[in-house]
Amino acid sequence: MTDEQPMDVGASETWLEAGPRELQRDVEALLFASGSPLTVDAMVNSLELPGDLGRGQVEAILAALAAEYCGDGRHGIELVRLAGGWAFRTDSRCHAAVSRLFEAPDDSGRLSPAALECLAVVAYLQPVSRPQIAEIRGVNSDSTVHTLMERELITEVGRSSAAGGALLYGTTRRFDAVFGLAGLDELPPLEGFALTEDQKDELRRRLGLLTVAE
Repeated sequence: MTDEQPMDVGASETWLEAGPRELQRDVEALLFASGSPLTVDAMVNSLELPGDLGRGQVEAILAALAAEYCGDGRHGIELVRLAGGWAFRTDSRCHAAVSRLFEAPDDSGRLSPAALECLAVVAYLQPVSRPQIAEIRGVNSDSTVHTLMERELITEVGRSSAAGGALLYGTTRRFDAVFGLAGLDELPPLEGFALTEDQKDELRRRLGLLTVAE
């Protein structure tokens, strides 16, 4: 008598019956139907593929699709790594046409300059608290932080270890997706901003990066 574990017959049959073309078709459908970047594991689970072998199949299909939809101008979409997963997005060459399609009569869907400024502070300094954001911006930022949380661009990521335990904020996967980032390491370096030395010293002081002599 053996101690063999029973095989998941349903998953096995799904994998055996689905050929390469069918699997590629289904992966395309998942990417198209998903409203956010999709991880390989999520695709493997949805396709009911077996373990590492199924993961290898999905990764091979993604590589083939990425080569086909590579943003070279042949298609209006491209497949990219985004926010920890994979997603189709419109080719940048199509920006004008797509923008006209979704033109709105007002700016209700856009972020204000204040919100963008606040978002930049969180993106570069996370995890960061509301008092720190207000110190850097020079104004109360409670309303702006609330707006960014409603838009799901930032979220609470913990509490400060300092006295009072202020809430700390960081960016979300939606932030990465909205700004076309695979991760925070793709943020433009701060060194690239055109600041005078005095402005840089003031920024470092407000960020607490200068050592103050005792």
